[in-house]
Amino acid sequence: MSFILNFKPLPVISKLYFELTSLPSMKLTHYFLTSMLFLIGLILSPSAIHSQDKKPKKISLMDHLLTEDLPTLTIQTNVNKVFADYKIQNYYWGNATLSFDGEEQIQEEIQVKTRGKFRSRYCENPPIKIKFSNKSLKAQNFKKLNEFKIVYPCKSKEEHQNYVYKEYLIYKLYNVLTENSLRAQLVDITLVDSAATIADRNFKGFLIEDREELVKRMKGVTDGLECMPPDNLSQYDYTLFQVFQYFIGNTDWLLPTCKNAEIILLKDGKMIPIPYDFDFAGMVNTNYASPDLGLGVTSVTQRLFLGHLKTMEELNPVLTLFQAKKSALIQVINDFEYLPAKDRKKMIKYLESFYKIIKKSKNVTKVFVHPIAEKG
Repeated sequence: MSFILNFKPLPVISKLYFELTSLPSMKLTHYFLTSMLFLIGLILSPSAIHSQDKKPKKISLMDHLLTEDLPTLTIQTNVNKVFADYKIQNYYWGNATLSFDGEEQIQEEIQVKTRGKFRSRYCENPPIKIKFSNKSLKAQNFKKLNEFKIVYPCKSKEEHQNYVYKEYLIYKLYNVLTENSLRAQLVDITLVDSAATIADRNFKGFLIEDREELVKRMKGVTDGLECMPPDNLSQYDYTLFQVFQYFIGNTDWLLPTCKNAEIILLKDGKMIPIPYDFDFAGMVNTNYASPDLGLGVTSVTQRLFLGHLKTMEELNPVLTLFQAKKSALIQVINDFEYLPAKDRKKMIKYLESFYKIIKKSKNVTKVFVHPIAEKG
């Protein structure tokens, strides 16, 4: 800890100095008196010491992860037992080692479980959720936000690894459009079977911010609110949510049942929908995704605007935002070199097809606008 000494002698100290130096019997030297009075003033003066070091601001483990390029995460647990429990999805004990740049490591006992519905049944590597100890996080000066969803390749094939990269990028695209979005961090993951019955599994995946942390970051209200009819939502944020889902070609969501969506209640009463889970989106185009024939969609890559049709007054600020952020959105994809160049080009081509649609007012009206809505 460093200090600044800001010595300003108190009036009583100055007076004492002059009285002492005027006494003929005083044997103290001028230097000694000066030193002594300096120390007295240093002790008595309330402004004498100013600490330059402030207590570091407490951050979450997710905040720390987001400062890294590619942290590594090793999870050791009974992999077969965890993966087999896709119906009840109980937690099982395990150990995690997080390694950061600069050789920093966090080693903790964790709890692990499978999560989700479709992928937990279909995938040979079902997605999981991990939970750290809040007590341990607090001891390391992290906020007590201890849960993470993890996404990694459904199957141990290159194309499935690329699906994960694409889905990760979609989270990053929504981050560009609004802070009211889930954060994600790419990690190098190794699953180690504690029973030693299967080989280690290594792949790139990503951690997703938990709902509790999202609520705190948005300064929301933690009241168990989950599902809400669209009429009760902030209409700007709902429109942004809808247009983004159309932008990525995703019809795998339903707000009244909170299918692949979070609803966050802010302190001012505003309700914000937050999208997640994009592996059925046309922009990802997984080989296991299937179109919802009940919606009249015949291909995963076919776009369909779901939810309430809009007025131009509701649409204009959202479409303006998309136009303003177009270059930034393309850059997010272009700069992500983990995804092969040919796949990045396909993503950008799909993105560009959205901008061709909204370029013409007649297309906008046909796709988004309610027939009886006023045109702006």
